[in-house]
Amino acid sequence: MKLDPIVLGHNQFIGVDHFSQDRARNRTQTFSETHRIIDVIDCFYDLGGRGMMLSTHPKARDIMDAIGQNPRLAQNMNFYPLIPYAQGYIRKANEKGITGMVTETLSPASTSEKFKIMFKGGINVLRKDFISMLSTLIDVELLPFKGFNVKAIFLHNVLTDLALAFKAQNIFEYYIDYIQDNYNTTPAFGTMNFVKLVEAFEDWGLEKPTIMTSFNKAGFQMNPSRESCEQCLLEFDVDVLSMSTLAAGYLKPQEAYEYLFSLPKKTSVVVGFSTKNHAIETYNIIRNYI
Repeated sequence: MKLDPIVLGHNQFIGVDHFSQDRARNRTQTFSETHRIIDVIDCFYDLGGRGMMLSTHPKARDIMDAIGQNPRLAQNMNFYPLIPYAQGYIRKANEKGITGMVTETLSPASTSEKFKIMFKGGINVLRKDFISMLSTLIDVELLPFKGFNVKAIFLHNVLTDLALAFKAQNIFEYYIDYIQDNYNTTPAFGTMNFVKLVEAFEDWGLEKPTIMTSFNKAGFQMNPSRESCEQCLLEFDVDVLSMSTLAAGYLKPQEAYEYLFSLPKKTSVVVGFSTKNHAIETYNIIRNYI
């Protein structure tokens, strides 16, 4: 599986900004209406982009419904879900209780799908089969993407790095097998510990991983260091989707992508656009290097 060279990110659509809370609030307001999100996706498509990363945030359902009503996007875009949206489960449970959380989460599913997911999840709870409960979480999270072209499914870096910290090889093996067997697509992993994850896969004898991790000139979120991440990228056979390429706004696009595409092995890049002009400027800079 070959990653799209440029993947549209989602942070700006859901009010995430690692540099400024004020900017995050402004973006939340800007993209409070779904049609404004679709306008940016349309612009990205016109520029030649075909890949989109999307967290399973509560907005995901509305965004995917709107994309489904746009034939060219629905038929030609590749999607990269990022699962799970753990913060959402905590918020829903606090607001509506466990029963209300489950009911709302399963609302997009058909009656038969709801029964299947709840039955499987219930059996896993009764058996205390906590690893298999991951499959229930995956099924619920991916409901908004049913019928779309899902090119890879990324496990959120929080879960990836937690499993990595516990050296839980069985969790990685289970996730890989479940995604391949049930969704016929590529299992992928977000991480803030690129070197450790790649080395763990090598030690465990697992297949070449697809990883989303930070690569930027400033070394922002590159653990344990920029140099070690660069060396790991060079030495190991791994597909990388680079994130945080602007170091949360610290770097200008020209400087950022000149560094990224000077690496000895090219990576794909996930990048967020907040306006059409921003999309055109940034996309054209990146396109000069690919």
